[in-house]
Amino acid sequence: MLPSTRYLARALVGRLELQSDELVVEFGPGTGPMTAVIRELLPPRAKYVGIELETKFHTLLVKRFPTMTFHLGSAGDLPAILREHGLPKAMRIISGLPFASLPAKVQDAVVNGVVECLHPAGDFRTFQYMHAYGMAKARRFRSLMDERFASFERIGPILRNMPPAYVLRYWARRDA
Repeated sequence: MLPSTRYLARALVGRLELQSDELVVEFGPGTGPMTAVIRELLPPRAKYVGIELETKFHTLLVKRFPTMTFHLGSAGDLPAILREHGLPKAMRIISGLPFASLPAKVQDAVVNGVVECLHPAGDFRTFQYMHAYGMAKARRFRSLMDERFASFERIGPILRNMPPAYVLRYWARRDA
């Protein structure tokens, strides 16, 4: 796939209406198209951590965004990563992970981590490509999220992205 366009990045990141010391987490920043928008909108004293599994992307991100924090590891380990970095629950979690192709075990770990580490007033955002939206693993992911979150919004499609994509936003945990 091609890197995400600025149109998808802006729709996914949305407004970052954060207070001092609140946290944004980014899953799978890759080459940094969403990260660039986050950096542009991140208020002073707000916190950021990007979690990247691929070493080459992690190295690139550290060089490209030297003032931001990146963790080399799996988004499925979010609770341990936040503890390791001494970070609070996230007000926004932004995901670039390809849930339509992730194994069930990985989806479960990521969703459980989001539920545990998302502030009750926060939201989780991800995207799914239009062509993958109906795939079994994409539907499974949305079903998991629907079980755990009371509110859902689908934004788009973002047609000025290749391939076109929907932004998915979840907030208001059912157990909160």
